[in-house]
Amino acid sequence: MSKNLGTSKNSREISATYLKSLDKILKTSTSSKLSIGASWNWKGRVNFYSILLSFLFLFLNHSALHSETSPTEVSDTNPKPSVTDVKPAKVSKGKPKELTQEQIDKKKEVLSKVLRYGTSQERKQALFELLGFPKEHAKDLYTYLGEMIKTEKDLGMKVVILRTIAELGLVEYKDSVILLFDDANEDVSKQAVTTAKKLKLPEAVGPLIEKLKKEDFTKNSNAVTLYVNALSDLPNGKDASPFLQSKFKEKFNNSDMRAQIALYFGSVADADADAMLQDVAFDDSTPTTLRCYSINALGKIKSISAKPKLFELLDSLKKTAGKLDGKKAQSLKIYTIGALVLLGDKEIIQELNEFARDDDAMVRLRAIEHMGNMKDPAALELLEYKRDRDPSPKVQKAAKKAIDQIQGKEVKTADEEPQENVDKDVTPEN
Repeated sequence: MSKNLGTSKNSREISATYLKSLDKILKTSTSSKLSIGASWNWKGRVNFYSILLSFLFLFLNHSALHSETSPTEVSDTNPKPSVTDVKPAKVSKGKPKELTQEQIDKKKEVLSKVLRYGTSQERKQALFELLGFPKEHAKDLYTYLGEMIKTEKDLGMKVVILRTIAELGLVEYKDSVILLFDDANEDVSKQAVTTAKKLKLPEAVGPLIEKLKKEDFTKNSNAVTLYVNALSDLPNGKDASPFLQSKFKEKFNNSDMRAQIALYFGSVADADADAMLQDVAFDDSTPTTLRCYSINALGKIKSISAKPKLFELLDSLKKTAGKLDGKKAQSLKIYTIGALVLLGDKEIIQELNEFARDDDAMVRLRAIEHMGNMKDPAALELLEYKRDRDPSPKVQKAAKKAIDQIQGKEVKTADEEPQENVDKDVTPEN
C-alpha cells in the first residue's frame, strides 16, 4: 500500500473501489453471517444489510463533503486535513439533508442486488428498507417487486412481498394479489386477502364471494371471518349481501359466523337486512354475541322501526336485574345503548345518565363514551364527577375524554370506533 494516499483521487474513483468491495461482501457465503441472521425479521431489526446500507450512506456523505474541496496531498504524518481545506456542505437548518441523486442511485443498486441475490431473510430486510425509499426514485424497484410476486417460491417471502405491496399501495399488482387468494398455502392466501382489503380493490369482491360459497358456515371458521370482514371494507362489498342474507337466515349455521354477517350488514348499511336483524336481536333464545352484533347493526343501518323495541329491551333489562347472567346483561345493555346513540335518539340521554351510575364499570364506561359522542353540554357536570370520583380508573379516563369531546377537543364518533374494539365487549357463546 502506498505510503502517500493523496486525496487527489476523485470521489468517483473512491466510490468505484468501494463498490468493488461491496460486490465481494454481497458474494460472501451466507454461512459466515449465520450469527447475524437470527436477528433479522420483518420489523427491521439491525442486520447485516442495514449496517451495510448505513455504512454506504456514511461513506457517500463523507465523499460528498470532500468532493467540494480542492485537490491537495496529505502526508501520513499529518493524516487529518486542515479545517480550511474543507468546505462544509450547505444544509438548511432544522431540515434533514437530502440525498444526492448519486447517493440515491447507489442505495437503489444495493437494494436491487440484495433483492436478487440475498437470502430470504436478507431480502425481507431489503423490502422493509424499500418502504422508506423515496417513491419518486423507486419505479425500477417496484417493477421488480411485481416480478417477485409472480415468481417467488419461498412462502415466507410471498407473505412479506404481499405485505410490502399493501404498505406501498401498489394497486397495479392487483391481478397478482387476487390470484394468490387461491394459493395452496393458507398464510399466503390470507395475506393476499388482507392486502386486497388494504388496497381497497373492488375487483376482489367477486372472487371473495366465490370463495365464501365454498365455505362451510355450520362451523366456526377463521377463513369465513376474514372474507366477510374484507368484504365489509371493500368498494362494492355490498354485492355480497344477497348471498350473506341467505346464510344469516339459516339458523343451523354457526352463531359466531352469523354474528360476523350481522356486523357486515351494519358496515355496508344494508337496510334490506333490517327485518332479519330484528328477528335475531330481540329473540331471547338467541346466543348473546349474535344478539349484540345484530343490535349494533340495527343502529348502523339507522333502523327507525327498531327504536321502540330497543327501549323495551332496556326496560326489560332493568326489571330483570340480578336474574340474568351478569355478562349477558352487561353486553346487551352496552349494545342497546350504543344502537340508540347511533340512531340519534335524544331520549337516550336520560338512559345514559342512569347507566353512567350502573354498578358495572364496563356499563358506566360505555355510557360515558356515548355521552362524549353525543356532545351534549348537559352531561358535563356528571362527567366531571366521574372524572374526579369514579372508583374505576378506566371510567375516569373515559370521562376526561368525553369532556374533551364536548368541549371540541375531540371529534371521533361512535361510528368510527374500530370493529375489533366493539367485539371485545361480548363473551362469545356457543
